[in-house]
Amino acid sequence: MGSMASSVTAAPPMVLPRLRADSWPSRVRSRMCPRSPEHRGQAYVSVLPHPEGRLKRRLLRTVKGTAVSATVPQHPRSVPAVPRRPRHVRRAGHAGWVLAILALSATALAVPAPAQAQADEQVAVSLGDSFISGEAGRWWGNSTVSAAAGCTRGGTDRAAYRKRLICYYDPQRVYDGTAVHGEGTGCHRSDVAEITGLGQAGLTPVNLACSGAETRHVINEAFKENTASQAELLAQVAATRQVKVVVLSIGGNDLNLSGMLRRCAAMYMAGDKRSCASTGEGDRFLAALPAVEQQVTLAVQKIRQVMGRASARSAGYRLILQSYPSPVPSSARVRYGEGGGGKATKRTLVGGCPLRDADFDLMHDTLAPAIDAMLRRVATATGAEFLSMLGAVEGHTLCEQGTSQSGPLDDAAKLGDTMEWVRYGTVGAKISQGHQQEAMHPNAFGQQALGRCLLALYRNPGTQPCNVGTPRSQT
Repeated sequence: MGSMASSVTAAPPMVLPRLRADSWPSRVRSRMCPRSPEHRGQAYVSVLPHPEGRLKRRLLRTVKGTAVSATVPQHPRSVPAVPRRPRHVRRAGHAGWVLAILALSATALAVPAPAQAQADEQVAVSLGDSFISGEAGRWWGNSTVSAAAGCTRGGTDRAAYRKRLICYYDPQRVYDGTAVHGEGTGCHRSDVAEITGLGQAGLTPVNLACSGAETRHVINEAFKENTASQAELLAQVAATRQVKVVVLSIGGNDLNLSGMLRRCAAMYMAGDKRSCASTGEGDRFLAALPAVEQQVTLAVQKIRQVMGRASARSAGYRLILQSYPSPVPSSARVRYGEGGGGKATKRTLVGGCPLRDADFDLMHDTLAPAIDAMLRRVATATGAEFLSMLGAVEGHTLCEQGTSQSGPLDDAAKLGDTMEWVRYGTVGAKISQGHQQEAMHPNAFGQQALGRCLLALYRNPGTQPCNVGTPRSQT
């Protein structure tokens, strides 16, 4: 086919006429462009295979003794109309189009196979839970501006758009088909997820993580939009591409961290004087760490097994296990007073951080460091690199002094230096925005901060902490 195509293009080219749809021979199909009035009734070529699956080579030779060549047919919107030719010219043109189609088919054989291009692609794969899937990436910070007062809620809502003066919200614009839209959905893989930061290192991000995932969903169980375990999905990627790095964030859901924080918030909003710290929630959480440490170890080992069976092109891959940032500051740095609790306090209505002082300290000073230490032990035992995210959003945590929320006239996307980098809770708040599972997760600013941490470690291999914000202050 290649030699035949070259013989066709050697002769002087014939100008191929534009045809009207009703004059096409039966073997050549046309596609119309009805929405373009200036080209209505005109047609452009759609290259279709022969119905019997083979090409008629004899048509390649000549048309009345003259070889022809052709360029790729263009969309009618970019090509001016050609005046209608006489009938005898049009007949020659019909055959010319057929030859053009066949020549293009032959030329296409010289294009590199997509499979080879994919095999040469270097990728970075993220596995695990919401802190790496990109949960809360919909938001540029927090705002108390309602939809009625401002479509984008002070510029914070990346899912908002206007159409004919009507404001719409489409989370899929951010979460790319993984937003909550029914039972068993909501992996919330956002377009600003941490793994996208490695694009600056020339790697293509592949996000397999899923909000709510536990270690079992990495090892051997499907979950939400993932039709197989994350380890199996990783194997599929490694079979066709060159995996340079695998990044894992896991363990928080095995510990039910979000469930504990919800219980802490519920006590505060109910006006209960108790806290999670005083009711033993913190002690029970710490007691569960050894069992979860074993599960995280199994997840890392499963990844090692999968990559051990991968092709040689992924032999030099790196495995990074990361920890979690504390979403809240210590009580000394909360910008709203504790008050008596309830749904009418500023912590609930404005800040979206309905917790007792003791629970701010429990999360920031005790639980987050304990999880960090546990994951560090797993990394050491399994030979993985460790990325401590403990201080990644420090200075921009939820309700922290020195941070702010967006106002009605603000463009939040430009205020990253002063905004909160963690999504607030909206249960019981005056203004409910988005989905509750986004609460207490790094927002778009926070996700970008995590991405910078990951990029720094990738460029400087080893085990290191990440402090994008201000240094942690223990009180």
